[in-house]
This record gives sequence, C-alpha cells and structure tokens, in this order.
Amino acid sequence: MLKNFISAPRVLIIDDDPDISSVIAAALEAVGCRVTTETNALRAEDTCVQCQPDLILVDMMMPGRTGLELIGPLHERRPQAIICLTTGMGDPAIFNRSLKSGAWNVLCKPYSLSDLAELVELSVRLSAALREETLAGAVTSEFSLEFPGDHLLDPADLARLIAVAASANLDLDLAYRKLPLIASELLDNAQKHGAGGKPDARYGAHLHVGKHSVELLVWDSGCGFDGAARIRELSSTAPKGKLSGLQLATSLVDEIRFEKTRSAVTVCWKLPADHVEAQKS
Repeated sequence: MLKNFISAPRVLIIDDDPDISSVIAAALEAVGCRVTTETNALRAEDTCVQCQPDLILVDMMMPGRTGLELIGPLHERRPQAIICLTTGMGDPAIFNRSLKSGAWNVLCKPYSLSDLAELVELSVRLSAALREETLAGAVTSEFSLEFPGDHLLDPADLARLIAVAASANLDLDLAYRKLPLIASELLDNAQKHGAGGKPDARYGAHLHVGKHSVELLVWDSGCGFDGAARIRELSSTAPKGKLSGLQLATSLVDEIRFEKTRSAVTVCWKLPADHVEAQKS
C-alpha cells in the first residue's frame, strides 16, 4: 500500500489498448489508487476534466492523437496533475521532446509496480506542494533546507522552494514544474543513498535566485559519487522504468555541476535577457 495519504490518489490512464489499461489499473488499485481509464485519445481531455486526476499516464502511440500531442491540452485542463508519458520506444529524442512539452517524467516499457508506486507518491507530493505554495511563509531570493537522514521529504518542504521561485516572477514552467520536480528527485536520492535514511546523517538543499540564473544545490553527508560518470552510463544504456533524477536534469536544466570534495550537485537555469532587464528596472 502507498504511505501517508489521507485519500486515495486519483490516476487517469490514457491508452488505446484496453488489455494494457486493465492490467495497469488493477496494479494501481491494489496499492490504494482510484483509477479511471480512457481508450480513446479524442476523449482524453473531457475524461481528465471529469475525474480530476493527481497523475496522468498517457501512452505515446495512439490513433487520433499521440501522447506528445496530448501533454499540453491535458496540462491546461488539469494544471495540478503530474503528466507522465509511457512508451516502448527507447529514443532519447522522444524523452527530451516530452519533457520539454511539459511532461514530468517518462515511463519506459517494461516497467514495474514499484515504478508506478513511486510515480503516484511523487505526483501526490508535488500536487500538494503546488497547492501549499501560497501558504509557504516568508519569501526571499534564497532559501535553505536541512534535514536529518531519516526525514522523508514532504509537500511543505517543496512548497517553500516554489514560493521563492514564484516571488521572483520566474517563468511559470521553471517555478512550478522544473524546479520542484528536480528538487524532489535529487533530495529523495540524497536522503535514500547519501544519508542512507540514518537519523544521525544529514541532507538538504540551498536555492538561490540571482540576477542571471537560478541555482539549486543539493547535498548530503554521504561519501559522494561520480555524477558525471553516472550520467554517461545512463546515456549509453537502454532505459526502463521511470527516468531518474539525473536523467531528468540532463533535459530540464541548463547546467549540472558536481563537487568532488563533498557529496553535492548543483543544477542551474539561466534566466532570459528580458527577465534580467525587468530586474534592473
């Protein structure tokens, strides 16, 4: 069963193959989700409005409209939903196109029940963080988070990061999708692998919104790893399951820096010239 949810997460599956949809639906219902399936891509938007999902799984190849074509309209109908493209095509170009079109992740076939469960938990956390952003409290141009290693990231933690970005009048896609998604993935990794879930270990993040860029530093008290080598390894192997935080970062950020002297990674988004000029005025 999924953990720590007051109500059952709502999932919408859009796939023209009813056999595949029924299998995925049964798996998600077994872990506590309420599932709606839609086999007609042309009805997908109406179904989305009716069921108000937390997570949308949309297949890439369907008659009428492709999954890529549906990402934008589905986001307009349900901005709070986390949209994930499912595909059996291991083409990095498709991953990049879907993420740049507004998808939050790509689920590569074959995938496991644990992949689905992780996506549901992520979607509920991020959806809640987006709702809680207005209650996140004082806002400055930078903000730090620090936790013991046994602390599980919650929506309020991410909401404070979103509030900093939103107050700086950043691009909405950066403030409300790219930043919370990458922060969530990297902080989860720091908690699980760097801090090892141990109460005497530490992990955290520092967000800085500058004149020319936005930088997010994620760190932990672990021994570190060769991030650049890991990215090369991931790029040379066929993906399966959901994309990792580092795979997402390579598509959704402008720069990634790893620190060899401690276990830390910094991701950077460069601000457009019109934003820089607006700050000057």
